[in-house]
Amino acid sequence: MKRLLTLLLLSTTVGCQAEFEFEIKTDKEAGEQQPVAIDQEAIRKEQALTAYDEGMEFAAGQDWDHAIESYTCSIELDPDNPRAFYGRGIAQGGSGEFTKAIEDLSQAITIDPDYYDAYRFRASAYGTTGNYEGAIEDFTEAIRLQPENPASYYSRGVKHSRQGAYKSAVADFTEAIRLKTTNPLAYLLRGYVYHEQGEEDKARADFAVARAMGLVR
Repeated sequence: MKRLLTLLLLSTTVGCQAEFEFEIKTDKEAGEQQPVAIDQEAIRKEQALTAYDEGMEFAAGQDWDHAIESYTCSIELDPDNPRAFYGRGIAQGGSGEFTKAIEDLSQAITIDPDYYDAYRFRASAYGTTGNYEGAIEDFTEAIRLQPENPASYYSRGVKHSRQGAYKSAVADFTEAIRLKTTNPLAYLLRGYVYHEQGEEDKARADFAVARAMGLVR
């Protein structure tokens, strides 16, 4: 006799942890029930991704508190996903908790040592807290991972200039300009560094370019 099978999913969620019961029910005539083996880990990872997506939606609206809650839920369900730590780190930074942001971004990097964006944002968090050495190290790693991206050269140049390392700052701004000639800020800041070094002709030349791009009047 042909039996009609129906798969039932019952879930009870406590915080972010969910427990599942699965069973196959047959029709009344067959009158049988059999347990079904389900991949609990796959279910948990799927829930983690759902919580992660919710975190991204909250973060897009700058609802940092709810974003942190959702990312935390995702981490509890799948602690091996570097994107969840990265997302929570960004949300922590958005809410002004830079120490916590650094901790989360560091964990993301521990899981994925080639996580370019995590190095970039951790560098920014280091810079906000005054740790310019840490910021420079992270921007250097970002450059190693994406050597043709001008943003990291520019940002590292800013940190070098704040430390008074003008030669290194000029080198970074120059490389940023080589990779993207239309960035007026790179010309402007390199001009300021030249000015600090007493190289007024080079400073005026860079200020002129920044002015032509509409940045300086």
